[in-house]
Amino acid sequence: MMTNEPEYRDANPGTENLPGRGRSIILLIAGGIALAILTIAGLRIRPLGLAVGVFTFVSGLTMLVRRRTFNYRPGVIVTICGFFLLLANPRFGLVAGFAGFFLIIGAVGLVVFGLFRAIKLAWELGRFS
Repeated sequence: MMTNEPEYRDANPGTENLPGRGRSIILLIAGGIALAILTIAGLRIRPLGLAVGVFTFVSGLTMLVRRRTFNYRPGVIVTICGFFLLLANPRFGLVAGFAGFFLIIGAVGLVVFGLFRAIKLAWELGRFS
């Protein structure tokens, strides 16, 4: 195998899991943007919001039913977002306002957390140079 050769080894052991960390950063930022777009579009166009809410809720439940350990946390998040999208659409007064508020706060939180991780990763990589 060529990975044991000295010239093919990673010179910096701190960057071994760099692709996984970069992928998680992209997923956090893209997920936050997608959640914000779906929430705003779902709140403005009621049939679209209900359809997206049902699809998201069922997708999250499907992820949870499969019982794979790597799908558990994303499955819970997707199920909760789908549930909030369903609650936000029929306009149940105060409950709908809180559901939309939590969805927007969650979307902003995902983007901020992704940017924070990206800055942290850039800082760590800058130290290794």
